[in-house]
Amino acid sequence: MQKWIGIILLLLGNWVTTYCQINKPDGSRFTRSLLSSAKNKLNEVKDSVSTSTNRLLQNSPLKSKTGEVASAVDTAAPKMAPTTDAVTEPEDDEPTTWFIEHRGCKSTVRIPIYAYIYVPVVKEPVNPKEPEMPKRIPFLQVHGNIMYNVNYYSNIDTPYNEQNVYQHTVQTYLDITVKGKYPMRLYLTNRFSNSKLFRNFSDLNMNYNNTQFTQKIKTQVREKFLASLPSPTAPDSLKNELGLTIKKLKLLDGWIKNPALIQKMVEERERAMRDSIKAGLDTSFRMQAPQKSEIKDSLIARLNLDSSSIYKQYTEKKAQADSLRNRIVVLQQMVKTANQRSRQSVDKVCNDIESAKSPARLKQIMEENHIGDSILPKGYKTLMAIRSFGIGRTVVNYSELSAKNISVNGFQAEYNPDAYYAAATGSVDYRFRDFIVKGPKQSGQYLTVLRYGRGLKDGNNIIFTWFGGRRQLYNAATVDTQQVQTQTPSSGLMGFTIEGTYRLTKNIILTAEVAKSSYPAYAKDSTGKSSLPSQMLEMSNRHNEAYSLKADGFFPKTQTTVRGTLKRLGANFQSFSTFTDGSAQTAWSANIQQLFFKRQLTLALGANTNDFSNPLIGSQYKSTTVFKSVQATWRRNRWPVISVGYFPSSQITKLGDGQYQENLFYTLTGNVTHSYRVSNLMMNSALVYTQFYNRSTDSGFVYFNTKNLLLSHTVFWQQFTLQGNASGAFNQDYKLYTLEGKALYNLNKYLMIGGGLKYNRQTVFNIEQLGYSAETMVQIPKFGQIQFSAEKGFIPGMNKQLVPNNTGRATYFKTF
Repeated sequence: MQKWIGIILLLLGNWVTTYCQINKPDGSRFTRSLLSSAKNKLNEVKDSVSTSTNRLLQNSPLKSKTGEVASAVDTAAPKMAPTTDAVTEPEDDEPTTWFIEHRGCKSTVRIPIYAYIYVPVVKEPVNPKEPEMPKRIPFLQVHGNIMYNVNYYSNIDTPYNEQNVYQHTVQTYLDITVKGKYPMRLYLTNRFSNSKLFRNFSDLNMNYNNTQFTQKIKTQVREKFLASLPSPTAPDSLKNELGLTIKKLKLLDGWIKNPALIQKMVEERERAMRDSIKAGLDTSFRMQAPQKSEIKDSLIARLNLDSSSIYKQYTEKKAQADSLRNRIVVLQQMVKTANQRSRQSVDKVCNDIESAKSPARLKQIMEENHIGDSILPKGYKTLMAIRSFGIGRTVVNYSELSAKNISVNGFQAEYNPDAYYAAATGSVDYRFRDFIVKGPKQSGQYLTVLRYGRGLKDGNNIIFTWFGGRRQLYNAATVDTQQVQTQTPSSGLMGFTIEGTYRLTKNIILTAEVAKSSYPAYAKDSTGKSSLPSQMLEMSNRHNEAYSLKADGFFPKTQTTVRGTLKRLGANFQSFSTFTDGSAQTAWSANIQQLFFKRQLTLALGANTNDFSNPLIGSQYKSTTVFKSVQATWRRNRWPVISVGYFPSSQITKLGDGQYQENLFYTLTGNVTHSYRVSNLMMNSALVYTQFYNRSTDSGFVYFNTKNLLLSHTVFWQQFTLQGNASGAFNQDYKLYTLEGKALYNLNKYLMIGGGLKYNRQTVFNIEQLGYSAETMVQIPKFGQIQFSAEKGFIPGMNKQLVPNNTGRATYFKTF
């Protein structure tokens, strides 16, 4: 023990003595020499890398970028670029190029080189913007137009025979928005004439525009719903998983395609080959000539490469990469499906909003999708439920057996939140024809209609209607001469109807109605009941009842539209929808429209009996008379449009002062129209054929049983519009040929002028006549548009000869 202690002390003393003998400056010099040598080696490595980098940058196909370099380029530690969408790009920064370094005979290593050119971004000084003040919405916003029109006729066409007729019309149409939210419409029309045929009248109509208001509300709700949706991308879970999977695949591809790994695998195979040869590889393996696949399999089996760890890792990584590729395809399909489902759900909500027919339904959709109603105007539920509201000249169109297409000067409103309420009252201009042709001297008419029901008007519902008032009788004897004029008698009436509408499917609707009314004035004495309510409620009498059935259907698979009606009217039933003639009536109609050849051919067929809605129709048309119609239209892109039709027509004939008769006859029409371009010229051609199947007793019009053929061609050339027409009319008495040419020239956007000539030649009478026309349009800024037109023409006279007829028109139109 003492021996070992002595040895240790001796060694420690020698070390201390040696350390003390060393000069301190020499030790410092030795340390500095070691540090200097290490630093020089580091500088040599850095210079080598910098030189290689510069050489690669000079030879690399990088596009130069303009801009000042804000700082030195650091290729050893690149700055991270902002990441893009994880679905298509990895999160790691990509190198600019690779430096290939050879290590050994067949070993290479790729060294990433990062080279960026940074352009400094100069931040513009931010000027604080003041918050925009909300735009002031005026209490009233008014848009619309005003029109004045005057027409002149030196002769009225047969069968009226009036001369030097002036007809003036002043009309104003206004769209009024109150507080930017509540739309109204106002019509003002005044018409006056020096003719005894046409009625002078002044109409004022103000109505609430429910369609515009409802559409505005739906647009606001739809925009609020779309704004509340997240960005239209895939769900986050699928998106993140897809991004991570793509990143993993890129890393595996980088490992598999690494040149160093491939080189190492080649070396392993060569080493295994040499070892196998040394072990005595069978020479017959080289002498035989098997197939290439057999040689490869045999070689792998003999070299036992499957046992190589590198080859196993390569095979496993490659299998993982293939699995990731399959997973990416599945995830991309899942993302696409999720996006489609998201779009479908959004489209469904938007369609539900657009098709909402009641405020309750719209409110339900808003609650289901968490849409607040704070953006909507106050009282929107009430205003949406007001289906119509009008004061002045309005149209009452309620049901087949109460009041249908009646022009009323008074008040009309419909309110339909869930229950249905409607009311109308006012004086009656019975049918719209009274605006055109003044009827015989008649007593006044007025109506009052009240309705109540359950359900939506456009959906399933049941509605009770009560109507009453006074109307004219058209089957009473009248005396009408120039010396004596007797008023057509009127009759008080009262009645009620019960109407039900049921939707069998989305596209098939059935409507049934039953009605009962009081008796006409001439039937009261036989009943013994004088009060209108007692007559209306007399259930034992079936002569004052009426029934109606309607069906509408559309079949999408065959593109077929079907419509049919059936009415049965008792002899003593009366309402504001039918004319009472003292006999029981049965009327029906059926119409079908069918599309063929991918909606290119439209075929419409119709048939109906006399519905007794017109007292001017001749008595020879009984309830058993069936009026038929057919029309076919062919439309195809870049083809002419061809249309053929055969249907009833009518003509009103003046029998005396205040007496008229309407005659019905069939008309065959066919036309071909085509718009096309020739040498940069736009053209339009039309061929029209018309034939009337009437008799001379049906009309004073000379073109009875006449065939007419018209050919028209129009050329649009720069500011010019050129039109040429050629026509012929042929009947049993004579032939009439006409040639016409017109030209219009737009000098500029403020002025247009035009004119034309028309040549007429009538055989048998050997008459040749030349007419002419002229027109102009002047657009005056801030004032409006003025149009003038005049024509010297010819119309058929009562003696079957053409007589001169001068016409003129002046129009002023202003939109604001």
